[in-house]
Amino acid sequence: MQELMIIASILLFLNATLLTVLVPGGPIENRDFSHLRGGLFWGFNLFLILLGITSYITCYFLLISHDQSVLMAQVIAVLYFLVYALDLAGVFPKSPTKMSRSLMLMELINASMALFLFVVATAIHHIG
Repeated sequence: MQELMIIASILLFLNATLLTVLVPGGPIENRDFSHLRGGLFWGFNLFLILLGITSYITCYFLLISHDQSVLMAQVIAVLYFLVYALDLAGVFPKSPTKMSRSLMLMELINASMALFLFVVATAIHHIG
């Protein structure tokens, strides 16, 4: 079971790290979000920052087999998947600038990793 905990930790680390690459104005995310109002813009950014920080903390908790780490990983996996699915579906955040192919590919990869993380965490839950 420890091997699965390490795999889950790596998947979570990759999801959090790849999310940071998608920062607006970064190498991949080139859409314009200037039309989003302050509260909505900063609220969404705060959510993403907290998601990333919580992901890194949960990576550590998975490695030390903390009691709640698997549940935390499952919840985080769902949140990552929702972030990417809503963006890929054009629901939120909306932008007048079209999503680039590289961004779309990265989000598809990240959404797939989030699903895989959920499957691995669920397997750990059922085994343990």
